[in-house]
Amino acid sequence: MSKTTVTIADNDIEFDVSVDDFNQYLNEQMPNDKVAPAFNFLSRTVVEKDKETLKKLVLTGGKPNGMIVMQVAGVLAAEVGGGVNISLKKPKPSPEK
Repeated sequence: MSKTTVTIADNDIEFDVSVDDFNQYLNEQMPNDKVAPAFNFLSRTVVEKDKETLKKLVLTGGKPNGMIVMQVAGVLAAEVGGGVNISLKKPKPSPEK
């Protein structure tokens, strides 16, 4: 597990995210639904003491604010990704004959 603190509007929110948590988040996504799985991911991984603060920051009218939810989920994904540098190496063009 990876404890990570994200600052949202001057509020430090701590999350405890594992690879299994992130995998579950990805597996829950549907073609027409990205926000609810992201909100569930944040709700599952936020530490108990920060749950209410998170809700106050990411809910608008009782519904998840997609822009905020997706930004926070993206920050967590980048942080817990293990810092692996991945790049695409294109083959060199072969000389023309």
